[in-house]
Amino acid sequence: MRRIVKIAIRAEGSTDIGELNIYGSLEKGPMLILLEKLECFQNLYSELGCTAEYSFIEWVYIHKKDIESSSEKRKKVVLRGKKSQREASIDTVLLKGFYNNSESFSSLAKEKEADIAIFFVDVDKDSIEDRYRQVKLGLNKHGFKDTGVPMIPNKISETWLMCCLSKYKNCAEHENSTTDKSSPNYPKKVCDESGYTRHKIAENCDPNQIDMPSFNQFREDFKIAVNSYLSYEVC
Repeated sequence: MRRIVKIAIRAEGSTDIGELNIYGSLEKGPMLILLEKLECFQNLYSELGCTAEYSFIEWVYIHKKDIESSSEKRKKVVLRGKKSQREASIDTVLLKGFYNNSESFSSLAKEKEADIAIFFVDVDKDSIEDRYRQVKLGLNKHGFKDTGVPMIPNKISETWLMCCLSKYKNCAEHENSTTDKSSPNYPKKVCDESGYTRHKIAENCDPNQIDMPSFNQFREDFKIAVNSYLSYEVC
């Protein structure tokens, strides 16, 4: 019998990764729809011999509330850096939630015997470099050094969907979108005014054509995770 590949994924709600319905089944959100359309995911799907009737890939849904509850019980780790980093308060930044959050997620993912762990979170107004480092270090903590994947849109998940709406043109510019929620150019408002639901935008999108730094980083990390899990390249 083929082994089930377990992919743990951190979720915030229905408008990003998705949520569990009353029956405990995962109703996929727009970010997960995009992920499953990636060429690398499709290669993994084929390599495992998945079919429409049966998949050998199991999504292990871990909601942010469960992670936050676990984080509160875990001891915070002081990360030491170079003097210049300390002077720039980099270590302080790393302790502002998402290292501990990611470390707790990776611990839960390990408990659930996940093979790959994907941590989804928006950047909002923070530095994407700091948030990426926080998440990556947390994933590394419990054995997901190569199979841990930060999934971090810059600024929010709707910036990736804006690339889909713009037919993949000048997508990198969307990462400079305003964070002013009252602006008509705020990514959530742009998606709301598009005439499509976020799910429909994702369904109509080819994520393999998305070219923007934060998505490219996620796609590359996912490739590394899949190839590392299989111990040979399919992506």
